[in-house]
Amino acid sequence: MNPLPKSTTQVLLAKSELQDYGILAAVRALNAAEYAPWIATTEPGTYAARSWAKAGTVSVTDPVLDSERFVCELAAVALRLSVAAVLPCTDSDLFALAGREADFPGIALGVPPRKCVDLATDKGLLPELAATAGLRTPPTKKVVFGGGEAAVTIDLPAIVKPQRSWIRNPDGTMGGYCARYVSTAQAIEEALKALPNGVGLVQQYIPGPNVSVSGVSWGGELICAVHHISERIWQLTTGVSAYAETIPPHAELEQGVSRLLREIGWSGLFEMEFKRSPRGEHYLIDLNPRIYGTLALASAAGLNLPGIWVDLLLNRQPKIASYRVGTRLRVEEKDVRALLFMLVNDGERWRTLRGLVPHRGTSHAVFSLRDPMPSLTSLAKLLVWSRQHYRDSRSLPMRRALAAAKQPSRVR
Repeated sequence: MNPLPKSTTQVLLAKSELQDYGILAAVRALNAAEYAPWIATTEPGTYAARSWAKAGTVSVTDPVLDSERFVCELAAVALRLSVAAVLPCTDSDLFALAGREADFPGIALGVPPRKCVDLATDKGLLPELAATAGLRTPPTKKVVFGGGEAAVTIDLPAIVKPQRSWIRNPDGTMGGYCARYVSTAQAIEEALKALPNGVGLVQQYIPGPNVSVSGVSWGGELICAVHHISERIWQLTTGVSAYAETIPPHAELEQGVSRLLREIGWSGLFEMEFKRSPRGEHYLIDLNPRIYGTLALASAAGLNLPGIWVDLLLNRQPKIASYRVGTRLRVEEKDVRALLFMLVNDGERWRTLRGLVPHRGTSHAVFSLRDPMPSLTSLAKLLVWSRQHYRDSRSLPMRRALAAAKQPSRVR
């Protein structure tokens, strides 16, 4: 029997992916906020689709394959279910739904104007926006494939990024592109070659922990925020949080985040990721204007960000409280990998064993006694991954990445 409460106010999450435990966190948070979350899924067996917190699931076309068909199917489902709001979950459905309010009459569409979406997702524009807001970014340069070593004046190692994570193709499909860690000029050229038109951003790699400021913005005004630090990430150099903890607010950092959101005019969830250098300086490395991976940490700390977002969409008064400092989140699959890598490659067995010890008050991205079914997806993925872990973790590129991550970086 499903022990979780139900609500009559239905909302529809636009896309559920197998890998995205952040969507599971959103579904659980919306249920806790007394909303009934429906999930439009593009593949079976996702975390959220197995959750008892959902109201139901429907199948839709993946916007990556056909964005127009995705919007039409989603609109039809939203009207049939009489949902109060439709919420984008990933970058691809955010792009597909931007500017499509007319397809959802009488329904609150949780997507800001297309201009705001374009600004928030342009990685090439982020350094300029950050500077306007008084925030630092690592030295970054736009580089074209074939420019040779002279085209790059950034200290190595570096990160090669696409100008946008998702790009709409002329045939209606979307192409996704990821950041890549590089340590040589040749590796930069190889990474650029794989990007659209051979154009990308080369950004100096800053060693140090990831620090994030996440929350809800409305009409460009920061409504609430939670700060956390990632004690462990996976993958090593370009990964995301595997184990994180909420920390006291950094006033100056939050003020800069607020100014940047105002510059964009953003409405909705967001996460801004920073690198904290050995000197204690914070460098903005990414803006995620959507549901993000460590969303469950905010909920565990007392800030129900999805609930606040939907309250604002529906012109309701949101319930906002201070978040609890010291709340921890373990992203099970990623943390197992991070700890095993530390054990095999780092040789710091004591630090690894300390990481395995349960801490009181630690929440989990997937596992929940009240909602246990999503753990089946997590278990299946871990079993598949474990078969190849030992070989991959001892590979030469990963050992080099570990060594490079420990080296100090000169910041110009």
